[in-house]
Amino acid sequence: MTRKVSVLTGSRADFGLLRALLIKLRKDSSILLQLIVTGSHLSDAFGNTYREIENAGFDISAHVAIPLEGDSKAEMAKATGLAMTAYAEFFERNHPDLLVVLGDRFEIFAAAAAAMIQGIAIAHISGGDVTEGALDDTFRHCITKMSLLHFPGCRQSAMHIIQLGEDPSRVFNVGEPGVENCLSLTPMSRSELQATIAIDITTKPFAVVTFHPSTMEDDSGPGQVWELISALEHFQNINFIITKANADAGSRAINHIWEEQAKTHVNWLLVPSLGLTRYISAMNYAELIIGNSSSGVVEAPAMKKPSVNIGNRQKGRMLADSIICCEPVSEDITRAIKRALSPEFKGIAANVVNPFGDEQTSQRIFDIIKQYLNDGPYKIEKKFYDFGVTL
Repeated sequence: MTRKVSVLTGSRADFGLLRALLIKLRKDSSILLQLIVTGSHLSDAFGNTYREIENAGFDISAHVAIPLEGDSKAEMAKATGLAMTAYAEFFERNHPDLLVVLGDRFEIFAAAAAAMIQGIAIAHISGGDVTEGALDDTFRHCITKMSLLHFPGCRQSAMHIIQLGEDPSRVFNVGEPGVENCLSLTPMSRSELQATIAIDITTKPFAVVTFHPSTMEDDSGPGQVWELISALEHFQNINFIITKANADAGSRAINHIWEEQAKTHVNWLLVPSLGLTRYISAMNYAELIIGNSSSGVVEAPAMKKPSVNIGNRQKGRMLADSIICCEPVSEDITRAIKRALSPEFKGIAANVVNPFGDEQTSQRIFDIIKQYLNDGPYKIEKKFYDFGVTL
């Protein structure tokens, strides 16, 4: 019997993380893969990255466009409501046996809510993390409570999910998909990457920079980006590949600053997206990773790269010893970059223990999903798991 599995991707980041699992689902003749493409994938401003999905050979079952023109939290809330309506219509028409979602963004939350209300089981990848500086933290925990199967990326996150009342028998510490990508994908050679990059990465050292809005903070993004720019100006001997911010409230203001400043900084390259292979390749040859993206926290340690984590966006996450946290202040960022570039700290990064799994993450998730589909369908009703906490 063919089972329908819907998978939602809303950004360049989560498609890269889902890709290995998507390949396995697509190859299985007993599974009908329904790929829902939404969010910034369909936005001119964010690079129309749905083309990367098509170029990777995937059939897209539905394009769910949601408004991303606004740059405020009110517009983000409105987009969430409109997205939930669109997803509800898709689920009503297609009746999937399982919805697979990854992460914590508002469009993922909307899809999970629409599916849960319609009685569709949800498998959630990368739940249980803590990022106190972003609204994603709350979205992620809400998605956890709506989901039946849980695939956290580390033991700490698995314990957080159980603390939220989820049955341990449905919580599987599979590792982070991003780490699997780093360990299993063959990076481009430096010369191959150079042929696709309009800045020197062969004779001059470079760093990768990504800075997203901290959505729990009101309008802090522009000021923090100016502090970061001030810090980067101390390192004229380094080239910087800067990827634009994601489609959260406040991202357009950040991206506008990057766009204007990139015109006068000859050692910068600003891109909407590098895509999975180029991004991993760039990380592989970079001197360090700078910003507040999860890639600096999860993938960078797996690639033995120093990482400078700025501000509160990733506050609360498990952090490897190769990560330097600093305040979003020019002097602190400058000091952190200098330390990350030191031979001593590079040695720490080269020997760091990665806490986020190995190259088997997608296979573990696939095997558990297959078992669920073969044994099910299950009811989505759940009991609250109480492990005896007393007040």
